[in-house]
Amino acid sequence: MKKLLFSIIILSLGFTSCKKFLDTVPTDNLVQKDYYDSETKLINALAGVYYPLSLGSMYGDFLNCTYNISDEAFYQRSAQTLGVMVYNFDYADNTVAALWQQCYVGIERANLLIANINVAQMDEERRKPILGEALFMRGYYYFLLASNFGDVPLKIEPTKSPSAEDVQIPRTPLKDVYAQILSDMEKAESLTSKITDFGFSGRVSKTVVQGILARVCLTMAGEPLKDESKYNDARKWALEVMNSGDHSLNPSYRQTFINMHRDVYEIKESMWEVEFKGNGADGKGSTGRVGNTGGIQMQATTAIGTTIGYSYGFLHTTARLFNLFKPGDLRRDWNLAQFSYNTSYPDRYYYNYYTPAQIYNRDAGKFRREAYVLDNKNQNTTPINYPLLRYSDVLLMFAEAENHINGPTPLAYDAINQVRRRAYGLSPTTVGASVSVVNTINLVTTGNTGYLGTLNNIPVTITGGGGTGATAQAAVHNTSGKVTAVAVLNPGSGYTSVPTVTIGTPWTTGVNYTVNTQVFNGNNLYTVTIAGTSTATAPTHTSGASSAGVTGAVFTYVGLRATANATIATSVVDLSGLTPGDFQLAIENERSMELCFESLRRPDLIRWGKFVSTMNAVGTEIRENGASFSYGGLAGSNVQPRHVLFPIPSAETTVNKLAVQNPGW
Repeated sequence: MKKLLFSIIILSLGFTSCKKFLDTVPTDNLVQKDYYDSETKLINALAGVYYPLSLGSMYGDFLNCTYNISDEAFYQRSAQTLGVMVYNFDYADNTVAALWQQCYVGIERANLLIANINVAQMDEERRKPILGEALFMRGYYYFLLASNFGDVPLKIEPTKSPSAEDVQIPRTPLKDVYAQILSDMEKAESLTSKITDFGFSGRVSKTVVQGILARVCLTMAGEPLKDESKYNDARKWALEVMNSGDHSLNPSYRQTFINMHRDVYEIKESMWEVEFKGNGADGKGSTGRVGNTGGIQMQATTAIGTTIGYSYGFLHTTARLFNLFKPGDLRRDWNLAQFSYNTSYPDRYYYNYYTPAQIYNRDAGKFRREAYVLDNKNQNTTPINYPLLRYSDVLLMFAEAENHINGPTPLAYDAINQVRRRAYGLSPTTVGASVSVVNTINLVTTGNTGYLGTLNNIPVTITGGGGTGATAQAAVHNTSGKVTAVAVLNPGSGYTSVPTVTIGTPWTTGVNYTVNTQVFNGNNLYTVTIAGTSTATAPTHTSGASSAGVTGAVFTYVGLRATANATIATSVVDLSGLTPGDFQLAIENERSMELCFESLRRPDLIRWGKFVSTMNAVGTEIRENGASFSYGGLAGSNVQPRHVLFPIPSAETTVNKLAVQNPGW
């Protein structure tokens, strides 16, 4: 259950009710202390501090979708030529303004709670975590502002009055804003509870504070502040999380995200999540658009569309991200969907698998509504949680900081290699591993006719080659009757030679076959047209139908079966022997593969000083190689140095005359 959200519901009910006018006590503050005079009210107020995170202007939509446009994703709409998603916008953009506004809403609520934290008569040990979370959240909202807008007005006291004079606040230098962020978060670190005290990831715990402090310090160590002393602090805070004993990697990468889709809190890996609940129809709960605006495209509103759930599929992958993944990396086909949905059949899931060449077709698949079995399937909302901090991120931050300070030490290698081992389906503690896997399956037949598109995806059997565990599935075009692609679903392991690939189901004696079952014998494909139990006589004819008296069931010849062959590959899992520079590049690549579509790539590229050059380069790559998706290069081509920061919104500069605009805007 989305536990913090119940407090938000109470908050909304409590703040909309009011006392009789004659009972009102005069005050020069906009909010009365009566709102904070019990522990329950403090918890409700704390829920209000968290609440902006879930709005569409933040992680409810913008930060989980459009914000991820980078070298990882492009916006999959050819007609989109204006907006943040293509980096063609100005200081009047509503999306940017809403992000700014909601950060300050969260800050104001935190300021009010902090100022009134001692009003309630309560156990001091229960008061401390509330104060700690409020301090942290104020720091986090300022972190979002500082990393996206640069110098921002710094306000750490509640608003006294709505007068024009009280909103004239100059922008505070970035270094001083970060000093306040560190101050708030470091105070919070000693006050917040252990995550095991909560048992869920919707509230900020001590290790979350430590992990985000590592992120803040790495940001300060990079562009534009370049305070290299902060690498030591980033290392320290990441190590605190690692030594806490509270966190470890989930053995399954994809299960980490399936859990977020299914209200399962796996606190060892997923340390902090923005929580969503409900479908918005009853006015309760808090809904987002995770997996809806960015997800595997499904725009049917009836039949199978209501089972899978509507998704606009705005985010498609780049070849740059796709090509980072090596054979056997299980993250690739979860993060980058290897199929589209076939909506022709109202009663079944049917996947149209992409060929190896169809890279730009792939949707960002990390958050997919199909995985949420309890989803209400509302067209424009989902209750899927969104991660803000995972343990794998902490490991990679530690490795980066350690390498910068001491070079690629055994500690740095162990941290990054834990993440890599899990990516290849191995235990994070398996040292020195490599994997030999089925890499691709390619169609080679000249026949390949007569398949029924109304059947489910065709099974593919992989045998021999010395390995085990590889599985695959084929897709059939629903009008041509041809197999269009074969997808490797699990690459298996231990393959020392090329295995044999068999598409479809072989004929077998003594089977009670039903109508429209398809089998092959030799190179011939047959459809069962009259049900029956197969005799010992196999069908071998190459035209017409067999006799029931001879073959039991009647097998009608429909053409030559599809055939395919496999390729195998070996990937080194554990990194070793790298220079500090090569290790840093490995970290940058690993972060993209592990953390793609988690709103971290843009700030990572900025702190590494690579945002503009990378975006320009990937824009060129897509325009030159994207074929029908070449329009996806528009964002990268539009990026200029000014885009390292968002503009100060016109809604702010119009009211606050002291808020000067960012360069270039």
